Amino acid sequence: MLPDLATSRLALTPVGQDDLELLRALNADADVMRHLGGRPLDPDETDREWSQRLGERSDPDRGLGYWVGRIGDEFVGWWGLGACSWDDSTANLGYRLHPSHWGTGLATEGGRALLAHGFETVGLASVWASTRPENAASRRVLEKLGLRYVGLKYEQSQYEIRLSGS
Repeated sequence: MLPDLATSRLALTPVGQDDLELLRALNADADVMRHLGGRPLDPDETDREWSQRLGERSDPDRGLGYWVGRIGDEFVGWWGLGACSWDDSTANLGYRLHPSHWGTGLATEGGRALLAHGFETVGLASVWASTRPENAASRRVLEKLGLRYVGLKYEQSQYEIRLSGS
């Protein structure tokens, strides 16, 4: 079971079926999806995405999965540490925020909470993330989190962070 996580502003709770409408609305926003495939997703596409995320990309028994973030009762977005089938010591960091919360530091704040959980609680050795090269804001978030650019793969800029000695 995934734990609840918190920062000074965010309550991060594991994604559940009750959150699906919020995730559908987020994926239907053209601004949100501009750097994630270039077009809004319809509800069926979002359902398939989240079936995959909560299925093969999660390992809640190890502490890996996806969280929704809220400030009070307001939905902000989601953050995730996705399981990597090829390496149990590695996870994929991701996040998606509502545009009204862009530029507020919340992506970084939630990312720090997930990295702390991943390294300190789960025992990960490394975390990777990717973003499109033109998404300067997301690149800055990853760099603030301590991830370093390692190259371009599948038209995505790849970043990683490793524990010392890993």
